[in-house]
Amino acid sequence: MISNFFSTLFFLLSFAFTLAQSNNAIIDSLMSQDNITFYQNIEYGKNERNKLDIIIPKSNSKTPLVIYLHGGGYKGGKKEHTYRKNNIGRISEILNNKIAFATINYSFLNNEDGLISSLNDAKLALQFLKYNHNKFNLDKNRVVIWGVSSGANSVLWLGLSDDMADLKSENKVLRESTRVQGIVSINGAHSFNSQNWKKMINMSDKIFDFMIKRFLKYPGMDVDKWLVNYKLKKYQEAIDYFDFMDSSDPPMLVANYGDMVPKSISSFNHHPIHAKYLKQRADSLSIENYVFAPKLGIESKDINGILDFILKQLTD
Repeated sequence: MISNFFSTLFFLLSFAFTLAQSNNAIIDSLMSQDNITFYQNIEYGKNERNKLDIIIPKSNSKTPLVIYLHGGGYKGGKKEHTYRKNNIGRISEILNNKIAFATINYSFLNNEDGLISSLNDAKLALQFLKYNHNKFNLDKNRVVIWGVSSGANSVLWLGLSDDMADLKSENKVLRESTRVQGIVSINGAHSFNSQNWKKMINMSDKIFDFMIKRFLKYPGMDVDKWLVNYKLKKYQEAIDYFDFMDSSDPPMLVANYGDMVPKSISSFNHHPIHAKYLKQRADSLSIENYVFAPKLGIESKDINGILDFILKQLTD
């Protein structure tokens, strides 16, 4: 038993080390290219996780921008995960089409405001890049936001909110518009509203509370406090993007590839029904949408995946 444990541990550590080496090699390769400028760990806010990378293709004109948010359940993940081998091909094609690419770190779940800081970090990063558009040679009126898992929830919140520009703020960054030209949500949830989740698969209060307790288990979190706070009307109204949706929202690509029978909280968050519900609401509001939930037989025929969607929104 002990031998098996150490063998498994060695394998996991070796895998993690190999993955880190692979990511570093990809980053080094990107940084060495002559036709791009690669900025790393730019501070966009005061929190220790308020850092972003941006890769800018050389161009005589201002470039559109894609901003990527990693997953991790609001408890983990980092921007460097963006450079994994299965994603680097898309990034290269984005850059080849004279589109800049940014990826951010953001705050995790916390006991003071739950998810609000995490969501606001996505907003702040967008506004920071728009404010610095001249420095980075960006066309701030052509931006697509792309997220995976919890990052998908954040881009849905950001992209489906009304414009959050604070024109009276002393901070000029916060005066920037938060409107974008497209949203890409991969394995995100259709809503943050507790009632919407329970209705989705006819879940009892007891099972839902058990699931939320599992989600809230994170260092520093008062689980009993947030089991109550999460359901408060004021909190729900601040975070639930499903209720934000209206006909002025930008085009969206939504894809969910989770298991039909969820085996964990994360797989429930990735469930294909989320994509179906977002499509139904988008259709009812005449929001342009492209939805992929193959296990439910839903596959848009009008667009060929993420890259095709991004180019459609950002290129002439």
